[in-house]
Amino acid sequence: MTESVRKLVARTSYVTGALAVVLSPVPLADEIAFLPVFGVMATRIAKTHGLAMRDVPWRPIVATTVAALAARATVNVAVSYIPGVAAVANAVSAVTVTRMLGSYMDQACGEPGATQALSFKEIAGRMRDALRKPKVAT
Repeated sequence: MTESVRKLVARTSYVTGALAVVLSPVPLADEIAFLPVFGVMATRIAKTHGLAMRDVPWRPIVATTVAALAARATVNVAVSYIPGVAAVANAVSAVTVTRMLGSYMDQACGEPGATQALSFKEIAGRMRDALRKPKVAT
């Protein structure tokens, strides 16, 4: 991942994390709000790869995005009725999904012809792994 894509994904993570906190009282509202945010992120990542919009592998990107949002919703529904905890869980899962999708979109735009959509199971596994990894300060 290039430095410009890494910064783009980080900025998008801040946006989705903030949206998740604000929208946490309304179950599943943030998933709807994230769709255009992820669309903009995919478009900007494609531009860094020099892809025209018609050359972006949209089908696998959209399928993976929808599966990622479904996986995130599954995780968040379990804690959505606990005030405070719901906001934190929403923010953490939003940032995790955004980073995972950013990495996927970067790879997809780097090799558009070889791009395959990730399944719900693959995404859930990646989310679980990302949430379990201890964060090391750099």
